[in-house]
Parts: sequence; C-alpha cells; structure tokens
Amino acid sequence: MRSRSAALAIASVLLAACLAAPGATAQAPKKTGSKASAAAAKPAWRFVRRVSGPALEYGAGSEQIQLAFSCQPDTGLLRIVAQIGSRGLQPGDGAAIRLANGKNRFEIAGTAFSTEFRKEVDIGGATRFDPALLQLFKGDTLLLEVPGRKRSLPISNAGPSAEAFRKACTATASTARAPAG
Repeated sequence: MRSRSAALAIASVLLAACLAAPGATAQAPKKTGSKASAAAAKPAWRFVRRVSGPALEYGAGSEQIQLAFSCQPDTGLLRIVAQIGSRGLQPGDGAAIRLANGKNRFEIAGTAFSTEFRKEVDIGGATRFDPALLQLFKGDTLLLEVPGRKRSLPISNAGPSAEAFRKACTATASTARAPAG
C-alpha cells in the first residue's frame, strides 16, 4: 500500500511538471495590447495538446493552474491535479479530489504533493477515463473540493474546451483499447 502511495505521489509530481512543460500548445487565440494582459490574468478553461496527451486546464496561464485533467494515451488513464492548496495534509498523504455540479458528482483518490515551485500541498490522482466525468461541465459552476478547501469554478465558458478534450480523450481511449491485429 505504501509503495502505491509513493507511486501516486511520483505520478502526481510528474503530471504537475508535464502541465508546466514547454512545447504545449493551447488552442486559444493570442491577444495583443493592454486587454490581452488583463485577459491573461483572468482564469479560463483551456484545451491543450501535449506530447503526453490532451489536457484540459483551468487557471490564469500555465503558472497558475488550479485544476487540470490529462488523458494518458497509452494507458487510458485520466490524471487530475487540483492546485488550490489543501489544509491538514503532508506530501504523500492519501486524499480525495471531489468534483460536483448539481447531481453530477465525481471523486478521485489521490496523493498529496508539493514542489519546490509551489510550497502549498496540492493533490493529484488518476482513474480510468470515464466520459461521464464530462457531464460535470454542463451548467454554470463546478465545485472543486480537497481537504480543507472548496472552490467554485465557472464552467459556462468551458464548453468548447471541454468538448475538444472529450473528443481527444475518447479517440485516445479507443486507440488504447484497440486490439492488436
């Protein structure tokens, strides 16, 4: 059990590093001027294609991601990292990430971690990709909960990014399950 927790902690740290990796391409138009700097500081949902697989992120740029989902092409796994800081946890502790939108609820077992760049203790976990998770992105608000913290994230503008992520993950998941022939 301890080795599984250590493996999840390592995987979480690697995912956090991947999310900040150079070479990722966000599918959002670039803006210029003073309005662009104001828009850059405002958190938003972004679909990003990375070498490791498609990602859906919420935050104000790659340095301030609050919630990230990433599909793993070779395993069919969905990795989730909540970077809103938790309370009462130490790196390596087991913890849950809870997501809710009305009657739709999703809980992911994870591991607490911290990095030298972020001193707060965040949580990362992995589960099999389930298209039902994306039902959470219908409505106005997604409630993100980790031990000691809750945050409401606006999702009314997540539609195009969430749909692109769903398509990429569904294609990824079916490719990963395709029989060798």
